[in-house]
Amino acid sequence: MVWRETGIMDERLRFVGECLASEETMTALCAAYGISRKTGYKWLERYRALGPAGLIDLPRAPLEHGRATAAELVARIVAEKEANPQWGPKKVLAR
Repeated sequence: MVWRETGIMDERLRFVGECLASEETMTALCAAYGISRKTGYKWLERYRALGPAGLIDLPRAPLEHGRATAAELVARIVAEKEANPQWGPKKVLAR
């Protein structure tokens, strides 16, 4: 028996292809591929919206940090510090 090696993208593309072409239920296809129905529907919707590129894993990290300092404020602080290098954080904050 020969072992075939397949990648994640190949499996996802095959899953979506079978989902679009066959009359199998989503539940049966997901069980055959060992994934949840939620994941199956997610892949199918991404494929319909973006094509094969939609099946690539997306990063889980947020694109922006919620507590980040605004760029305007950072620019003002840096400008104040460059104008008065001897000042510490308390004086810069007071201005």
